[in-house]
Formats: sequence, structure tokens, C-alpha cells
Amino acid sequence: MRLFWGILTCLGGLLLGSTGAGAESVSGLGDSGLTAGFDAWVTALEAETAPEAAWEFPFAAPRPADLSAEEMKIVLALRRLAQNEELENLAVLVDQVIRRQDPPPTQMQFWLAYALHRLDRSEASLTQLQHLLQTPNSWENLEKGQRAWVLTATGDLFFRLEKRNEAAVFYTRLAASNLDRLSLWGHFQLAGLDFLARQFAEAGRKYQLVCESEHAGTWREHACSMAELSGRMGRLGKEGEPHVGAAD
Repeated sequence: MRLFWGILTCLGGLLLGSTGAGAESVSGLGDSGLTAGFDAWVTALEAETAPEAAWEFPFAAPRPADLSAEEMKIVLALRRLAQNEELENLAVLVDQVIRRQDPPPTQMQFWLAYALHRLDRSEASLTQLQHLLQTPNSWENLEKGQRAWVLTATGDLFFRLEKRNEAAVFYTRLAASNLDRLSLWGHFQLAGLDFLARQFAEAGRKYQLVCESEHAGTWREHACSMAELSGRMGRLGKEGEPHVGAAD
């Protein structure tokens, strides 16, 4: 607690001259810069990562390269509060940081995005991710697990905001990756979108692909269950649409 209030005191100096501007609203895919930036992030991670590699989500120690001493204290505080789920204090600190006039450095922007996600502030979190994805080479001071979280969270947040078409664009790119964990997550989430669209055969195919993988993590068992359910729903559909509605 003493550390937290010390960080707020430090922020008092950093926030002098603040305009009080909050996070911008989430944009759609009209600007190709977002999808191009996303692809650049995936390509960069693929270039330095083995296909079967695993990573921790996403609490690697921050790198000091682009941070001042004061900024490092803020990043460490965001990291600790998010990791320990001290959500009330986290919300206070986040609100202070996002009112800064200048755009934050990469690592602070990452931890803001992650903190906002933990606070269930999906639109604000996605706004921070969009800025990261559209800033050239912004991944350079982030660990692999942090980069992977940015890539998976982008589609997930679009989906959470009921923007399924946008989410599908990013999941499709992940599914095409040569990194097993990115590809499997892309297929897993695309399967969910197919299932919601009642495209049960395609959903079952994607779920089965994840089910048969040895690298799927804790959601492999769920994929196997959903592959079976998709098959059953597909068979019901062949008997007539009313049956599918009843099954729903």
C-alpha cells in the first residue's frame, strides 16, 4: 500500500500539464494500418520463435530500455497490482496514468492495456492495443509472452465488444501462423465463431484440429467436447431446422 501511494505521489509531478484526455474510442478496420501492424507483430514473433515454443502470460520483468526511473516505478506498480488482483488500487492508478498528455512508452502502454483488460474495461484496453499495433517496431521492448498476449487479446477484445467480423480477421491471421500456440488459438476461436453462426461442420473441423494437438494447453479438453457437440448439432440440422432450434 505504501508503494502504491508513493507511485501516485510520483505521478503528481508527471501529470502536471495534463489535458485530462482519456482513451480514444475503438476504431474498426477501415484503416488498413491496424491489420498491417498486426501482421508485422506476428511476423516479427515468428522470425525469432520456434514453432513449438511456449511462453508465460504475461508477467515477465519489464525491460528498462525506454523507461525513465519514474516510468519504471509506474510500470512495476501496474504489473504488481494486476498480478495480485488489487483491482481497486489498480483502477485508481490506471485512471491517473491515462490522463497523461504525452503518449506512454511501449511498456507502460502494454501494462495499461493489460490492466484495463483485468478491470473489464474492454474498449479502453483495445484502444491501447491498437496504438501499440500501429506504432512501428513497438514490440522490441516486450517479452515474447507479452507480444503473444497482445496478438491473442486483440481478437478477443473485438469479440467481447460484439465485433465478430473484426475478430475473425485477427483470428484468421493467427490460425495461419507457424507458431503452434498462436495457430491453435486462432483455430479455437474461429471454431467458436463458426459454432455461433451455426456452421457446425466447419466448427467441428476446427475444434477437432485443436483437440488432436499436443500443444493446445488447458483448452484442449474443451475443444474435444465442442468437436463432439458440433457433430451432434450438425446431425440434428440435417433432420430439420426446428430440431436445431430445440437443441439450442
